[in-house]
Amino acid sequence: VGDKSRRISILSEKIAEDASIDARQSARAAILSKCDLITQMVGEFPELQGVMGHHYALASGEHPAVATAIEEHYAPRFAGDVIPASNIGCVVSIADRLDTLVGVFAADLRPTGNKDPFALRRAALGLVRILLEADLALPLARLLALAAEGFCGQLAVSQELLTDIRTFVVE
Repeated sequence: VGDKSRRISILSEKIAEDASIDARQSARAAILSKCDLITQMVGEFPELQGVMGHHYALASGEHPAVATAIEEHYAPRFAGDVIPASNIGCVVSIADRLDTLVGVFAADLRPTGNKDPFALRRAALGLVRILLEADLALPLARLLALAAEGFCGQLAVSQELLTDIRTFVVE
């Protein structure tokens, strides 16, 4: 979880810079986005992930925009759910989904047939919805390449693999 948080923080900062959104707050929200997962509250009530992160961030003195993005980055959680309302929430949500897609594909655990144990289809649909509905002019190929940089030295991510991921997302 720590590695993922660091990767999505760096990725969020880069995406925010490309989209002219506050990069510092985006990176901060991303680094804190998974902290609530280790709490007993979220362990007992998993549906509160993000919600508790928002409250913990505010109680710790974080900027309200950072706290809001921590909660929003899980959206959309299901088909028909709303996308993050804030730009920072959109950035962190995009980074989280990109990291998951690239990481799972690079580990050669892509979905087959009707099996999708890592919810990659849901991640791809959420990514596309955010990009389209938030009207963010961010090229998918560039986003995937930025996400791949986060795995340098951990997993091999070839250009062919990025093409496969892009095809998966587009389909």
